[in-house]
Amino acid sequence: MDFTEIYRQSSALVSFSPGAHFILTALADRLVIRRSDTFHVSRSWQVPSLPSPSAAAVTLASSRPSNNVPQSTTISQIAWSPDSEYVFAVCAKSGIVCAFRMRDEDWTARIDTGAEGLLRAEWAPDGRHVLCFSEWGLRVTVWSLVTGAATYIQYPLHPDRGHAFRQDGRYFVLAERHKSKDTIGVYDAADSFRLTRHFPLPTSSLSSLALSPSGSHIAVWEGPLEYKLFILSLMGDVLGSFKPDPEPVFGIRNVVWHPSGMFLAVSGWDNKIHILEQLTWSRIATLELGVRIPADVVRTLFRVVSP
Repeated sequence: MDFTEIYRQSSALVSFSPGAHFILTALADRLVIRRSDTFHVSRSWQVPSLPSPSAAAVTLASSRPSNNVPQSTTISQIAWSPDSEYVFAVCAKSGIVCAFRMRDEDWTARIDTGAEGLLRAEWAPDGRHVLCFSEWGLRVTVWSLVTGAATYIQYPLHPDRGHAFRQDGRYFVLAERHKSKDTIGVYDAADSFRLTRHFPLPTSSLSSLALSPSGSHIAVWEGPLEYKLFILSLMGDVLGSFKPDPEPVFGIRNVVWHPSGMFLAVSGWDNKIHILEQLTWSRIATLELGVRIPADVVRTLFRVVSP
């Protein structure tokens, strides 16, 4: 087995491009892109060190001098656009996102989230919009790299889950909380993320959601203390629900749709996976995960075949 030389990076921020032709790494306040076959540097950009006026106004100056890179320009997140045309670097401390273009090294875009803060960012499926999640669950801001326009969506429930795009990227589904109640907002990504539908949820403390491959059904489930699953249409109608009997102590851990959308796998903290079918949303099978793997299976997994 051959190994390359060691390349420097910060905070394990390393990402392959969607086509696996390039490797993106972050080093303090700099982005470096290497070819995955030769590891030669293809692009390199430095995040501007000048903090935004709003970030500077709310950030207390450190009393200890330091020769290191300023904390406000340290990169905390990196990501490729789905078409590998753009990359962005997030500096959460300063509340900025800097985007760069592979085909034009001089092209840059800077997103300043202001005093509302910035937790994380992610690409929309079209690779031309950036979603910025602010602190305290205040809002999601959708920025267009083409027009520079911004669309604001208020009160997302979670910054790292509870939202999904339809497979074709046309609609954006977001779990929100308005007036202490869980709700769902459906936004048209092809029309500047215009709100097309908004409806309440039967959950009291939504944990997350999963959108079916066809985009016609939404599975939502309660937090970690309650094992309840609901299936809704994009119109907001409750089509079915699931709650095992007896109910486990803890709630649902993960929910995954079958690629065809005909089945739904629901797993909890009790080492059981329940399979639901789409017609009646009832359970058709339960898979129990054993604590120990049988010895014959272990021997099969680790058997070494001599040439």
